Amino acid sequence: MKKKVLGIVGSLEIELEGTEDTMLMVLSGQVDNYTAGEITKLINEHINNGNLKVVIDLTNVDYLDSAGLSAIISSKIRLAKRKGALRLAGLKGKAKEVFDISNLTQMFDIYPSREAAFENF
Repeated sequence: MKKKVLGIVGSLEIELEGTEDTMLMVLSGQVDNYTAGEITKLINEHINNGNLKVVIDLTNVDYLDSAGLSAIISSKIRLAKRKGALRLAGLKGKAKEVFDISNLTQMFDIYPSREAAFENF
């Protein structure tokens, strides 16, 4: 499934792939106050359907604000409560800077690629 969401300055493209218990969310563009809610909504729908292993690929994210961080953190917490897990892939550039400045890199399992994130899940 592909979805495009308009943000404050640009847009965010969300692509979802999944199996019975796993979900890959590929984000491209800007994760901001206007687009973060869609991320939370889609992840929550998949959690409710039993997808408890989630990888978010941030390789093509060029902007991430506090609302985006909040969406990712709340999804991780919700998954943990259901004995699931959330992994991040491709964190780099400005998005990585936001995680570093916020001191959140220790809170997440971060992998260089989505393939590496799915290994031994």
